[in-house]
Amino acid sequence: MTEGKHPVELLLDIERRSKHNAKGLPQQIEKKTLWSGIGFRAAGINLVAPLSQVNEILHYPKLTLVPGAQAWVKGLANIRGTLLPIMDLQGYIGKDAITLRSQSRILVIRQGDLTTGLLVNEVLGLKHFEPENRVVRVKKLDKAIKPYIHGAFLHEGQTWHVFDMAALAQDPLFLRVAV
Repeated sequence: MTEGKHPVELLLDIERRSKHNAKGLPQQIEKKTLWSGIGFRAAGINLVAPLSQVNEILHYPKLTLVPGAQAWVKGLANIRGTLLPIMDLQGYIGKDAITLRSQSRILVIRQGDLTTGLLVNEVLGLKHFEPENRVVRVKKLDKAIKPYIHGAFLHEGQTWHVFDMAALAQDPLFLRVAV
């Protein structure tokens, strides 16, 4: 103990010096929660599916044709020992079938008992959107795709329509694959 100083004074002096020499605490930065999804293109539209609804992205596999199936049913693929039906999303919504290119991809979805692959023109990668850029009302969309669109995001001058894979998987028209 320092002579002549009361213990409380010593503690107050230590506190004062500590505060004077202390570095500032890190500032709390407001953390924004971003909405994330897989961006893809079909029928000339920028689409984004919730990240939780796309299980895998594949290159176009070798297929076995399925006789008596709708034209938009491309066939069955053997993916690691599991048969995966491949559907042409663009063909399903009444547009011309997708012309296969090096960018064409299969989005694998699992919704309830349904596991299928959706052929799309291209996958545009992981997309992140700020919630304040969400658009609830979407205008000027083909009526065949509109039931699967649940809002959109505006990002860098482009509209990204949110495609709900669960709504597609529950649609009786999508499940009716036989001609």
